[in-house]
Amino acid sequence: MRLGVAVTIECLAALPALLWVIVLLERRHRGKPVALLVRATLVAVLASFVLAHVNRWFDLWRSHPYFPSGHETFASCMGAALVFADRRYAPAAVIVLAALGYALVRAGWHGRLEVIAGFLLGTATLAVTQVIFSRPRIG
Repeated sequence: MRLGVAVTIECLAALPALLWVIVLLERRHRGKPVALLVRATLVAVLASFVLAHVNRWFDLWRSHPYFPSGHETFASCMGAALVFADRRYAPAAVIVLAALGYALVRAGWHGRLEVIAGFLLGTATLAVTQVIFSRPRIG
């Protein structure tokens, strides 16, 4: 594996997180609340990391040890958080996630199904976490 391909994939996976931090700093500067978004996103990233790696840790599905893609799971979770924070970034998030998925498949790190599952897992984890954290507390 060439170093340039690996660096490109890692940069694409980290880009949504970097954009998310920039948006949070902008929101904070404008006086908008960010604590709920930060808390929910951190929980979602941790949950998506565990869910993406549980197959590898416990050897649950031997024929597909890299299912789902951890890179795509993390990036889609952060991309969804970015879109949740500011919907204007939706086209950029989709382009970055598609480019990452393409790079992962093209480099032979993952198959298409693993990348699609990572995208769905990351996005769904963030969505569920946002709903749980945004519910009003009773009591």
